[in-house]
Amino acid sequence: MALDRTPDMEGLSPSERAAVYKQRAAAAGIGQPPSGAGGGGGGAARPAPAAQPAAAPAAPVAAAAPPAPAATAVAERPAGAAVPAKVAAAAAARREQVAAVAKREPAPSAAEQSERLVYVWPHLVTIEFLAAVLILLSLVVVAIIMQSPLEAHANPDRTPNPSKAPWYFLNLQELLLHMHPSLAGVLIPAGVVFGAIPLIPYFDRNTADVGRWFGTPRAKAICIFTSVYSTIVLIALILFDEYIGVKPLMHNLVLLVLIRVIYRPQGTRDYMFALFTGFVVAYVVLTIVGSFFRGEQMILMWPWDPRQARLD
Repeated sequence: MALDRTPDMEGLSPSERAAVYKQRAAAAGIGQPPSGAGGGGGGAARPAPAAQPAAAPAAPVAAAAPPAPAATAVAERPAGAAVPAKVAAAAAARREQVAAVAKREPAPSAAEQSERLVYVWPHLVTIEFLAAVLILLSLVVVAIIMQSPLEAHANPDRTPNPSKAPWYFLNLQELLLHMHPSLAGVLIPAGVVFGAIPLIPYFDRNTADVGRWFGTPRAKAICIFTSVYSTIVLIALILFDEYIGVKPLMHNLVLLVLIRVIYRPQGTRDYMFALFTGFVVAYVVLTIVGSFFRGEQMILMWPWDPRQARLD
């Protein structure tokens, strides 16, 4: 700066140098000389740097500084401005969430939690054991009442009449009596097992209420109607084919049309309820008919018909 030492001040005393500094400070508009300028002492004089132009006055620069951003925002914001609707809605939702958390029941203790849990042992295993014992007792009672002796050893030269499949295949054997063997024994089972059942989850992609019985408002009514309708129609078709000779027609399409007209299903899941219930009822009804209503030559008979085969 202009106030620094210059070569012409080397021979001056400290008091004289202080007077020169004061004069230069007054001329430059600076109130105080630089620190250490007027100090006494006989320190060695350091060489001064080259003279530099005088700096701009500090006061005008400070006066030209812009106002703070916060002050500008406060000054520009109108008084009493309305809060945006989204902000108000978010604040209200946050208050409701806090209130719900405050009203939430306290966490259950260890004893309460142990009472709510259902373990495999002893809860599930005990129930399964009791169910097995009840089924065994039921079989023993039925065997005592029915007095069903065992037949003779299997003889490949003597086929029993009627020759029936195991109970879980009697529904397919019943279908063989009413349809072409390829249709009843191959196409329909393959269509149900490899077509309808695997594809149902792709038609009904809604994950709401998954795992619940009757997960829609109309599901219970649809299942009851489907059960009654399928039972009546299947029995009527069996009797119609037995005494008139016309093959039974597929009733699933008619069933879906009736469900559509009567209940007006809401979504794909109601249709899935109707289809699955129809399959289950058809399986059960055909199994019962094949077990108890088919005599010799697989002729349709009542269980008390004297022509039914009897074991002596």
